[in-house]
Amino acid sequence: MPFVAAEGGHQLMRDQLEALLVAARRPDVTVRVLPYSAGEHAGLEGAFTVLSFSEEVDPDIAYVEGTAGDVYVESSDHIDRYKMAFTSICDAALSPEDSMKLIADIKERPIHD
Repeated sequence: MPFVAAEGGHQLMRDQLEALLVAARRPDVTVRVLPYSAGEHAGLEGAFTVLSFSEEVDPDIAYVEGTAGDVYVESSDHIDRYKMAFTSICDAALSPEDSMKLIADIKERPIHD
């Protein structure tokens, strides 16, 4: 298993992993792990969120976080690129079930200093 950082201490890490497992039980939450073995992926370019609305009068928007500031993208061509990037990340990630198994496994492993 590649290096797993216990930032903030081992108990805090276990508590955070447990919080992910609890959140994943909600019907409106999906947790997916993108393993180190996935290598380079679209998510390495930076954090983004695509906001889609049920009303057609409200077009989709991409919110992009960056070191120079945050940007709202409204161009449908650019938003389509972010949607493709998200799909690519999901394709490289573990399934929700395998993600939960991995998180539970890491949570239960003995941690040595």
